[in-house]
Amino acid sequence: PGHGGEDGGCSSEAGLLEKDLNLSISADVCAILNAAGYPTVMTRTEDTLLYDMYQDRNDYKGYKKIYDLKNRMRFTQETQAKYFVSIHMNKFTDPKYSGLQVYYSPNDAGSMRMADMIQKYVQKYIQPENDRQTKASTKGIYLLHRMNIPAVLVECGFLSNSEEAELLADASYRKTLSLGIACAIMEYCAGSSADG
Repeated sequence: PGHGGEDGGCSSEAGLLEKDLNLSISADVCAILNAAGYPTVMTRTEDTLLYDMYQDRNDYKGYKKIYDLKNRMRFTQETQAKYFVSIHMNKFTDPKYSGLQVYYSPNDAGSMRMADMIQKYVQKYIQPENDRQTKASTKGIYLLHRMNIPAVLVECGFLSNSEEAELLADASYRKTLSLGIACAIMEYCAGSSADG
């Protein structure tokens, strides 16, 4: 789950915080995957940033965001993760935009396949009007730029779109979205295992 603690991420007009939605969806995705036999760990399970996870510094003033990102990377490496999925929310100045969109790491060919699977699965079963395409990340997405395993960032919707924000505020919709993301990940993992 992206953001956390003092970093709320973006917010809706009604005050819905990205960090809370990210944690909710991530926890559901994780629970579904674990129940299906796919061992899954989350970088955070509480409302916190991870800058002091390894206590590398005495003072993090001015360093919180970069250490949060570095520690997410370090945690992923230490757990020997085979895949990395980051859950986020989107926001844009024009409120007309909506829909889930997935970014992928250009460093591993599996990243694009996983992103396409998540995007297509959600389009088919949850958001049939969603015509967004997956996109390769740039160096602006710190973790995807540095990951060497299949890695994606899922922007689950636009908090700047009032209708979508209202949907995301609903726990049952978030569970449906989580199920779609988890099913796509399982399908990707099954295909990857078959490929060797």
